[in-house]
Amino acid sequence: MIKRLRPKYTEEQLKEVYNHPHDHRNWTDHLIRVSQTAEMVRWICMDEAVKTGADLSCGNAHIANQQDPRIRWYLGDFAPGYEFTGPIEQTIHQIPGVDIFLLSETLEHLDDPGKVLWEIRQKARFIVLSTPDDAGDDNNPEHYWSWSVDDVEGMLKDVGFEPFVLNQLKLYDYYYDFQIWGAR
Repeated sequence: MIKRLRPKYTEEQLKEVYNHPHDHRNWTDHLIRVSQTAEMVRWICMDEAVKTGADLSCGNAHIANQQDPRIRWYLGDFAPGYEFTGPIEQTIHQIPGVDIFLLSETLEHLDDPGKVLWEIRQKARFIVLSTPDDAGDDNNPEHYWSWSVDDVEGMLKDVGFEPFVLNQLKLYDYYYDFQIWGAR
């Protein structure tokens, strides 16, 4: 069941919460999730028609930087220092259409995730999406949402994506289980 965890932040609060790029290396379990997400992107990008990608919540851009260097990546983040700076709700309108869109550990941070998924669908042939799985008791102040695998599959289908791969990570000694989706 989709569950709203907290009210939307003000713009000032968002700037404070996201005042620097996220560095996945700060979290041991995050290393597993990032490597699995990067591998799914690599697998989808084996399709020779994939020439462009976007990651507008790229943190330190670790996943995009692990991909085939022939792929042109449009990178952005809320924190300064990227080609596209600001909330994904704004930067999505600044990029051209791409072959693949990476949305790694971002959807749960968005006030209107359905709208952002719809906007991504207008821009991308493929999406790789990772998000916590059923984190209903999540106390991370950055997360607005909790949802199940069925909920995320439904959200993807609602905007016109067709899921074709799901990797569920059960990390027994860590706070979150994760779902990593590939869809076209």
